[in-house]
Amino acid sequence: MRSIKYQFNLMNPDECGGETSDRVKSAFSAKLHKHLSKVTQHTKIIFGTVITNTGDAYDKTTGVFTSPRDGTFYFSWTMYTNAGGSCPTELVHNGNPVGLANHTWNAGSKGNHSSTQSGVLSLKKHDKIWIRMERTGGGNCYAGEWTSFNGFEI
Repeated sequence: MRSIKYQFNLMNPDECGGETSDRVKSAFSAKLHKHLSKVTQHTKIIFGTVITNTGDAYDKTTGVFTSPRDGTFYFSWTMYTNAGGSCPTELVHNGNPVGLANHTWNAGSKGNHSSTQSGVLSLKKHDKIWIRMERTGGGNCYAGEWTSFNGFEI
């Protein structure tokens, strides 16, 4: 008969390939902390009000998420602009746009406007993800609960 300790070791996730308590999946949610006006092309958008930052992979001072490990991650962001304004943004992976643009454009409108984009990316450990202006915006990117950047490990 095998020992109880042996049987408990069979259930140990470290020994059977399961999740472990020291492998916390990263997740973050941050809001734009100040209004932006006439932002120039390729300016990094810093979402400085952090709501959630499980795993501490999002840096609110730089606006950059750094992947803590190889894995698959989901990202989304929402931008909100004034009537007649635009706030064209894109998701950037290690300095390169990944083809996910979010163009909040409100030309001719009498009201404010928001838009959201999302995507799933395979990342390597230490890869960096951020949001930047795709081109110079002609209006304001409003802060607060309307404008956010979110991500989590799948």
